[in-house]
Amino acid sequence: CAECYRERVVSGPEHLDAALIFATGFAPFRGGPIHYAQSLGLETVRQRLSELAAAHGPRFEPDAGWQEL
Repeated sequence: CAECYRERVVSGPEHLDAALIFATGFAPFRGGPIHYAQSLGLETVRQRLSELAAAHGPRFEPDAGWQEL
């Protein structure tokens, strides 16, 4: 998600949310994955991704795009 935003594949977080709701079936009542992450707190999400990366490998490392959201 964050990589698509960072690389300007989408023009804004709201477009990314809409695309992922329609394309993947992400729960619409959550407002999309970026909206949901913002509601949790982006630092909380980045921290959890770092914890997952430490436990399960680099595929979970938070993308630099999380800093731009």
